[in-house]
Amino acid sequence: MIELTHFSVVVLAQAHNPTILNPDFLKHNNIVSEKFTVKNFICTPPIAQVSYAEGISIVAEFEKIQFIDETAERLPNQSPIPTIAIKYIETLPHVNYTAAGINFMGHFKFKNAESVRTFIIKKFVKGGPWLLSKDEIVDVGLNFVYSDGNMKRTININPGEYKKAGNEPIPVIALRYNQHFEAKDKDRRSIEAFIADWEKAFSQYAIFDKQIFAGE
Repeated sequence: MIELTHFSVVVLAQAHNPTILNPDFLKHNNIVSEKFTVKNFICTPPIAQVSYAEGISIVAEFEKIQFIDETAERLPNQSPIPTIAIKYIETLPHVNYTAAGINFMGHFKFKNAESVRTFIIKKFVKGGPWLLSKDEIVDVGLNFVYSDGNMKRTININPGEYKKAGNEPIPVIALRYNQHFEAKDKDRRSIEAFIADWEKAFSQYAIFDKQIFAGE
């Protein structure tokens, strides 16, 4: 099965003010837990970021706010990210929110880079002249895009490496999943509902994962 390493919620907004983002704002409005420890904080007119020792980061720009969790041990079910994102939106209800995205990133380990390329080619690529020089293929990846009304799913499958501190890099297939929701008439509550229903997006990610790597 895929090892999940990143979970994020991205909210698009018009004329959002990044400078409003700071640790005191987040704490006093009960957006983040008062037990969180600030690790890093930057604030400039175009971008602001608050990072916590607990593995949570919030990044604000003029037209985008990102809520990121990189603590693999609790992903996704114990992550506070969906709740934090919804509380942030509720605290600033007059911002013109236009869309939101739910993102998962994980990887599947292989013995070596050649095994990664071979797996992708055998699983997804039909034989033909484009494979006559398969021994020279350095990289091969795929993108799948599915559309359903005002919802769009994008899945990226690419070879890569994963490295934990102090360890050698391990060849992997990286699987990135994005579910994007366009809010009609800038309906803030529909965006909140989409984020609250993040488990549905994760179930689709998990199904795709299982079908691809079954038997590996």
